[in-house]
Amino acid sequence: MKRSVWVLAAFSLLAFMAACGNNGNKSEEKGKVTSDQVKEQAKQAAETAKTYVSQKKDEFLKNLEQQYEKLNKEIGELESKISQESADKKAALSEEVAQLQQQKQELAKEIEDIKNASGESWESMKSGAQKSLDDLKKSYEQAASKF
Repeated sequence: MKRSVWVLAAFSLLAFMAACGNNGNKSEEKGKVTSDQVKEQAKQAAETAKTYVSQKKDEFLKNLEQQYEKLNKEIGELESKISQESADKKAALSEEVAQLQQQKQELAKEIEDIKNASGESWESMKSGAQKSLDDLKKSYEQAASKF
């Protein structure tokens, strides 16, 4: 009987150890990350990044277009003022307005290029468009100061 108690105790201990060891494996399995989970998280991260870049592009374009329209209006007003000036002054100012129109057209082209650009490439165009806008503002201010 002593022997059967020891066998029973040993068997119970082994069963207990096996059960404990099994739970450890199950918790490890729950903590494991599958390749499908990684792919899904990567996909979600990529979509979030794409949305963010698109929002930033839209914000930049909206601001750029608003400033462009404001300058376009101001340039139009400047052109109407030229018609009221003397012939000599008209000739000098007309050259400046022609330069403004050229800069304005270049900026309009850059705006269209950014609109059509992919999420990755528009960032590289951003600084060029901002510089063109700043140059147009500066040229307008110089021309307007002559009135």
